[in-house]
Amino acid sequence: MPAYHNPSGEKAYIMNMYTHPEYWRRGIARKLLDLLVQEARDRGVTAISLEAAAMGRPLYEAYGFVSMKREMELP
Repeated sequence: MPAYHNPSGEKAYIMNMYTHPEYWRRGIARKLLDLLVQEARDRGVTAISLEAAAMGRPLYEAYGFVSMKREMELP
C-alpha cells in the first residue's frame, strides 16, 4: 500500500513470519516465503523488505535478501 516511505506502493514489506518449533527444518518457512514473493511479483512489486531475527537471517540470505541498515531486501 502506498505510504510516506513507499509512495508508489510497489515495495512490499513482510511483517512477521513464524514457524512453530515442532515444524522446524521441514521447509515450511521456505515454502511460505516462495508463496509471498510470487504473490508480490504477480502484483508488480519491485522490491521486498523485512527485518530478520538472527534465527531467520540464514533463510533470507539463502533466498537472496541482502542486508541493509535496519532490514533486509530482496531486490
